[in-house]
Amino acid sequence: MLKFDANLRWMFNEWPMRERYAAAAACGFRGVEVAFPYEYPLPEARALLEDNNLSLVQVLTPSDWSKGEIGIGCLPGREAEFRASVEKALEYAVPLKCPLIHATAGIVPAGLAHAQALATFHANLAWAADQAAPHGIDIIIEPVSHQRFAGFLMSRIDQGLAIIQTVARPNVKLCFDLYHVYMEEGAVSEKLEVAWPHIGHVQVGDPPLRHEPGSGEINNAYFLELLESKGWDRWIGCEYKPSGHTLDSLRWAERFGIRGRA
Repeated sequence: MLKFDANLRWMFNEWPMRERYAAAAACGFRGVEVAFPYEYPLPEARALLEDNNLSLVQVLTPSDWSKGEIGIGCLPGREAEFRASVEKALEYAVPLKCPLIHATAGIVPAGLAHAQALATFHANLAWAADQAAPHGIDIIIEPVSHQRFAGFLMSRIDQGLAIIQTVARPNVKLCFDLYHVYMEEGAVSEKLEVAWPHIGHVQVGDPPLRHEPGSGEINNAYFLELLESKGWDRWIGCEYKPSGHTLDSLRWAERFGIRGRA
């Protein structure tokens, strides 16, 4: 059976962050994605997971999102900051047994040649992968749609795959985000087939408003059946903004052992 984790940045926002772990566990989730667990000391982050019998599935390399920095991996001159962000992510991911670190590429600034930004990300990504490999951790990258983040380094599956092939590290993998793939390119099943050998994580959210599966334009039942038929046995991240209360947004997941409001 497919297994799903809750992204605590998007879901269970009716609770303060510390209480979201217990709320997710009470609904049957056994895994969570926490973009920036670094706001808590490591012992507290560990306790939030262990007390609720949860696995930490993914973290992001830290950057200042409040300043609009959706990652710094592609920014020349900030390599030292990027390396420090990877080291911080590893500081948490290793002891918390988190298998995935998302190395965020960032938005290409006006005036910077895309080729230079790309070369910077290649070098940074290779370094990050080499640091993570001894710990059995995968570094994932994610193409994101222009509708969500205009100017992001990569927006299409082929761009993500080209980066993976250039970096040539076995632990660099693709995050296949259903929302972004559909919004940017459509042809979700076709793109899944092309990307399949390099996918390290899958996330779901239904376009165009990125609400829960079944609320928008995608045939989610077919997509999930396709994943199952292809033998997907890793986590699937619920990275969506509930259309109402989080507990009411979970009806689609009942057949996977996740329940919201009765």
